[in-house]
Amino acid sequence: MLNKNNEQTRCGFVALIGATNSGKSTLLNTILATKVSITSHKVQTTRNQIRGVKTDGDTQMVFIDTPGIFNPKGKFDKAMVSSAWSAMNDSDCVIFLLDAHKGITPTFDNIVKHLRTIKTPIALCLNKVDLLDKEKLLKLTSDIMKIAPDLFREIFMISALQNDGVGDMMNWIKGQMPESPFFFDRDTKTDLPLELHLAEITREKVYALLHQELPYSIAIKTDSIEEEKNSFTVKQTIYTSQENHKSIIIGERGAKIKAIGIKAREEMAFIMGKKVNLFLFVKVKENWRDVPEFFTDIGLDFKK
Repeated sequence: MLNKNNEQTRCGFVALIGATNSGKSTLLNTILATKVSITSHKVQTTRNQIRGVKTDGDTQMVFIDTPGIFNPKGKFDKAMVSSAWSAMNDSDCVIFLLDAHKGITPTFDNIVKHLRTIKTPIALCLNKVDLLDKEKLLKLTSDIMKIAPDLFREIFMISALQNDGVGDMMNWIKGQMPESPFFFDRDTKTDLPLELHLAEITREKVYALLHQELPYSIAIKTDSIEEEKNSFTVKQTIYTSQENHKSIIIGERGAKIKAIGIKAREEMAFIMGKKVNLFLFVKVKENWRDVPEFFTDIGLDFKK
């Protein structure tokens, strides 16, 4: 496909698939050389399909950082996993990211089973290879080839955190992109709505500061963004399902919520290019995972 400068261009979608905490969000941030997806030691931190855009010369690649694959229980969990599978079906190629340090797990077998049902080119990326010695890595590769000998077009060994081996993977992805005009401007990094992007930033800070104290029963909504001459005023609500979680988030004399606000505000100011005045509120909303509004706010389908 020729662009306005009569140049041949390619553009397509790349689904990043893997178990929770396999490093998909870290890989996407490394590819884009900026942060569009939150990372955390907690599993299941990516809840929706976050698209990151990488333009390299005449090729544009739209990466979809999907929720991690796990055994879903409630409606919210099922919607997250369904979102991951749908991204895989709609992409031009799939990157299956496997935590090499954890090796082959039941989740691996489940993902392979689904991957066998699609015709999209698939590459396996063994991530965190810097944590394994060569002998264990070779054995893992051999075991995978016995399980799925004809499934993967390529196998890459990478460290997303160290940006090691990512270049070879990117070259392969470029070769899978179909002829097409670009979907986004060259300087676009993500199509994530600003309201959701800011909510994701705050959610990451909550997990970073309270990961040993707080479970997953929180949701964050950006209520308003007001631009002024030299600053932005952002108001957000942190929803939790239990009253005791509210006190954990606020902390003694408001110490925790203040620390969360400081960290979130710094990152927001960096991406928005202005000072940010951030106001955080904490509310208890029981069973928020069953409320359709919280599904649609982050692009998930609510199924009764």
